[in-house]
Amino acid sequence: MRAPSLPVIFGLGELAPAKRKALALVYLSSVMIIMGVNFIQPALPAMIEPLGISESALGLVMTVYTAPAIFLSPLFGVVADLYGRRLLLAWGLVLFGISGAAVALAPSFLWVLILRTVQGIGFSAVIPLTIVLIGDLLEGDSEVGGQGLKVFLDRVGYLILPPLGGLLATIAWFWPFIFYGLAVPLGLCALTWMPETKGNVESGTWSYLGDTLRLARHPRLIVAFSAGFLRFFLDYGFLTYFPLFVMRAHGMSTATAGLLYAFFSAGAMLTSSQAGRLSAGREKARLLFVAFLISGIALVAVPLVPGVWLVGAALFFYGLANGVISPMQKSLLTQSAPAELRGGIVSFDRLIQQVSKTVSTSAVGLLLVATELSTIFWLLGILSFLSVALMAALLPRGRHHDI
Repeated sequence: MRAPSLPVIFGLGELAPAKRKALALVYLSSVMIIMGVNFIQPALPAMIEPLGISESALGLVMTVYTAPAIFLSPLFGVVADLYGRRLLLAWGLVLFGISGAAVALAPSFLWVLILRTVQGIGFSAVIPLTIVLIGDLLEGDSEVGGQGLKVFLDRVGYLILPPLGGLLATIAWFWPFIFYGLAVPLGLCALTWMPETKGNVESGTWSYLGDTLRLARHPRLIVAFSAGFLRFFLDYGFLTYFPLFVMRAHGMSTATAGLLYAFFSAGAMLTSSQAGRLSAGREKARLLFVAFLISGIALVAVPLVPGVWLVGAALFFYGLANGVISPMQKSLLTQSAPAELRGGIVSFDRLIQQVSKTVSTSAVGLLLVATELSTIFWLLGILSFLSVALMAALLPRGRHHDI
């Protein structure tokens, strides 16, 4: 008997060959883009001696990469809706690949930062499209399953890519950057095989912007934006300082603390693989509420439970919730926006998420000056509980709410 394909496992059903090929390009693009951060994170220390820089300067390699998205993601969303997805995806990948691989030839740290900034522009163009295109190519519960498969593959990337990047850096600091060149043939494949899926925008640019802003105020989209902001606020606040907490509270080594992240990835992969089935016949916003409640309980449990395995269990449940939140939030965005406005809505959400990442780490760092690290997890858990109540209040009564 023939083994079921990966789309069937994720509840997508049998797909037409052209649609299967297009989705494969989207998923490969998504994994390629997340390589921009986690693939080189373990390699950063290897840059210090050859480039003659300080440890504090390493953060700039990430900052200049993510900063362009704050300003350019909304612009690229407009471009995707008005002028098309295919060319933006293809040339964004080509720019990402050429500039990223060129870092390996950089003669100085200044050139590393310049090329990483250019690579960040390619990242800004591609990252919202990996969500938008799934919404364009799939419908209904299949679309939720498609978003779940994206989350699953991204989590697999988080497990495999950092160790691989660290291993390559033992050869030379620039080896991980060479692999970004793989994005160039991927971009050319997208140029050849990706269908154009943008909606028909009959009005001018200013009318389009007005329609997008009016749609962004709809309660269901406000819930989606709020969920995106809260998810990254919790993730960056919690996961950034989690290793420091377990090292202090449980006497773990950095290696053991790092291994605990596997519990988070395993939980997220488990629920994201079933996202389409979980959403069948259920309101996505309410599934989000339940997932945030579980997140809050897991956060509060971390400073309370004794022993390494129970801490890992709390992280596993946090991952279970994350594996629901991520695809449901993305689907709530794409299914609540018509195709002709979808790029702008998703890009606006990316802007909100970038702000959330910046605010979270800064806020938690400031709180550590005044309180204990364990208290931070309590506060984040309470924030998760309160946010559920506030988001629930935004939705009108009733099962379905038309846009």
